Amino acid sequence: MTALNKLVQAYDHKHKAALEWKENGGLVAACLGADVPEEMLIAAGVLPVRIFGDGAATDTADLYLEKGFDPGVRALFEQIVSGSYRYADRLFISNSSDALIRVYYYLRAMREAEPDKPVPDLYFYDFLHTRYRMSALYNRARTDVLLQELEKWTGKRIAREDLAAAIDVCNRNRELLNKVAELRTADRPRISGANALRIIGSSMVTPVREHNEWLRRLLEEAPGYAPLDGVRLFFTGSAHDHPEFYELAESCGGIVVGEDHDKGDRHYAVMTDPNVDPIDAIVDRYQFRSVSSSQGTVTERTAELAKRVRETRAEGVIAYIHESDDAPSWDFPEQRKALEAMGVSVLLLDRQPYRLRDDGGERDKIGRFIQSIRERKATGEGVL
Repeated sequence: MTALNKLVQAYDHKHKAALEWKENGGLVAACLGADVPEEMLIAAGVLPVRIFGDGAATDTADLYLEKGFDPGVRALFEQIVSGSYRYADRLFISNSSDALIRVYYYLRAMREAEPDKPVPDLYFYDFLHTRYRMSALYNRARTDVLLQELEKWTGKRIAREDLAAAIDVCNRNRELLNKVAELRTADRPRISGANALRIIGSSMVTPVREHNEWLRRLLEEAPGYAPLDGVRLFFTGSAHDHPEFYELAESCGGIVVGEDHDKGDRHYAVMTDPNVDPIDAIVDRYQFRSVSSSQGTVTERTAELAKRVRETRAEGVIAYIHESDDAPSWDFPEQRKALEAMGVSVLLLDRQPYRLRDDGGERDKIGRFIQSIRERKATGEGVL
């Protein structure tokens, strides 16, 4: 089995590694939100596993959640209440968005009112994202409490050396993922966007040391991969935790060279500083890394998107936004203005479902968008 196939399998069978970990006597922490610090869980000897919606139907979630919840959050909720993560010893939820805060309250109430539901024990990690000293002090205090909770839960004292070792192995994973990113942003990419999404996602459900080994093998194999051709696309808007839309865009002649959501490039983009106190380093990484669609200001998010588009040399940007996911819609007018000023073509696909349906003509819209970029290049207008 090639390393690429192994990583794709880990993504396609997201519970396999966690179940094997449990069979060997290990503890598993399911994580909802992008700000639960994986370094601390790993230092405690716990396997962190991010929750994915996986394109599932949301029949159970629809009984509990109002229509105001976007379909991506509904799919995550569905996976929890339907029992897909019943094997987890704890469910850690961070306040990465207002919707996830509300999910925590709903799950807490469900555990009290319907204790037969397969919802793991809950822990809410309250973490502020504003870039002020008071927020940093608050985050440090909450992270100290998290450390104490992990020690109480696991019965293991977590030494600074344990944290430093966990930081080192996580940083190594991020370094390797950055090298994989170079394969998809090369002049002729050797990794498709859909496979890049799978590779990144597999890092969230696999023991990190094992994942590092498979990434090293992938990088050794990569020179033998056939180069790919296509119009270079960058995705923004809502998060993608299944590859359907990537596959659609790439089947239309695109190649997705980057994205700015939590289950893509943003997951590994910033290192944790190994040269300062480990708790301070962890707090700083999660507080000061690039803003997500639900954090920061429109100006900050627009500047960050423009920076990433330049870095990836994207020729077109597609903003794919789920229905009821309002935050990316607020950003889009300013983002379009900035991108068009850079000479980058922009396509908005708004109010989209979680599972891809082509009855809205998305394939035709993407095909025309890609063709328009090709025509611009042919006439010498050019893009980045």
